[in-house]
Amino acid sequence: MEFSVLMTVYEKEKPYNLRKSLLTSYSQTIKPTEIVLVCDGELTQELYDEIDQIKIEIPILQVYQLDTNVGSGPASRFGVEKCNTDLIARMDSDDYSEETRFEKQIKAFEENPNLIMVGTNILEKNTEFTALKTVPERTKEIREYSKFRNPFNNPSSMMKKEYILKVGNYRKFRYLEDYDLTMRLIHDNPTKDFLNIQEPLVVMQTDDSSYLRRGGLLYVKTEFFLQADFYRRGYISRLELCRNIFARNIVRVLPNSIRKLIYKKKMRESVEVKSRK
Repeated sequence: MEFSVLMTVYEKEKPYNLRKSLLTSYSQTIKPTEIVLVCDGELTQELYDEIDQIKIEIPILQVYQLDTNVGSGPASRFGVEKCNTDLIARMDSDDYSEETRFEKQIKAFEENPNLIMVGTNILEKNTEFTALKTVPERTKEIREYSKFRNPFNNPSSMMKKEYILKVGNYRKFRYLEDYDLTMRLIHDNPTKDFLNIQEPLVVMQTDDSSYLRRGGLLYVKTEFFLQADFYRRGYISRLELCRNIFARNIVRVLPNSIRKLIYKKKMRESVEVKSRK
């Protein structure tokens, strides 16, 4: 089965992270047909130099430049339209994949043609801890879990392009665009199947700025809009709407240090892993 890898990058990314993310997306036991990289606005010269070098090493890399920084949602929307295969694997520019990730996801699609989205567990790593972020495995649990939190780790997801377009593609949100798309895929396709492979096949690299980005008034505003839209569409009940707005936004307005502690202690399972190169 042919598939594309879709990634967006903006000016604050580190060239080393981008290189590792792209190379691990290419050096897989099953290689993608193409890797689509969307430059979300003007990048640093260091990033452009790195991309030029990587294009030599990865001949299937397709690079697109947006004139201004529009945010992950609109940049991803643009990228989906540029992908030329029926399956699209997402990847973040500061994360990296285990070499069997795509092989295992493609196998899942081949075994169950009714699947439209396959994700995996992930490892979240920074200088202080490594934590395992697990998500529900099967369709029934995924549907129920989605009413409170995103049941997919976005940089681990592989989706059928047909259904991404069918539900309207990514929308123009700077934050939470992945949760928004996931909810529409799940609840607008009640007869389709979903799966999370119960292995950490993607490593998410975090630092203090990662937790800072998960808070703030714009995040709260987007969260409120999305939850209200989920209720309007019939995805969640009125009680679930009130619960979500209260519970999720408390974390958004807390100081970064406390939010980081909550993510570490309450929302992840700490693990010890062998160091990776």
